[in-house]
Amino acid sequence: MKPATDLISVTKQCVLNLTTQLVVPTLVIVIALVLLSWQAATMTAQTAATPSVTVAIDHIALHVADLNASVAFYSGVFGLQEIPAAAKGRRWFSLGKGVALHLLGDRSVPVADDRSVHLALTSNNLEPILQRLRDRRIPWSDFAGHPGVVSTGRSDGVRQIFLRDPDGYWVEVNDALKNTGK
Repeated sequence: MKPATDLISVTKQCVLNLTTQLVVPTLVIVIALVLLSWQAATMTAQTAATPSVTVAIDHIALHVADLNASVAFYSGVFGLQEIPAAAKGRRWFSLGKGVALHLLGDRSVPVADDRSVHLALTSNNLEPILQRLRDRRIPWSDFAGHPGVVSTGRSDGVRQIFLRDPDGYWVEVNDALKNTGK
C-alpha cells in the first residue's frame, strides 16, 4: 500500500504547489488592481475638486509721469499700436497675442534703477529699431552697460540691447522672434 500513500502524498504536494503558483500571483494581481482602482478614484476625485486652470500674461502696466511722452516713445520707437483702454487716464498698446502694455499716468515716485528688472520686447529684426533709436538720439547699451553695444553672447544667437523709456524703466529689445519664424 505504500505506493498509494506516495501517490496521495505526491498529489497533495502537486495541489499545494499549484495553489502556491496560481493563488499567490492571482492574489497579488487582485490586490494590485484594487490599489490601482483606488488610486484612480482618488485622482479623479482630486481632479474634480481642483479643476485645471490656464494662466497667461494679460498685460504689463507701467506707471508713468508723462503719459503723452510715454505714448510717443512706445508707439514711435517700437511701432506699438494703441488699442482702446477700458479705464480713463490710461493708454493701452497691443503687444500681440492678446497681451497689452498699459500706461498709467501721473507717477510721482522715482523708478528703481535696476537693469535686472525690465520689460523685454522681441522683434524678428533689431536693425529698424536700432535705426529709430539713432534717429531719436536715444542711447542703448548691452546688459553690462557698454553704450551703443548690441549683446551677442547668448548661446541661441539672439542679439539684445537695453535702454530706458522716458520714465527710466529699463526695456530690453531682442531679436528672438527671428528664431520662431514669425
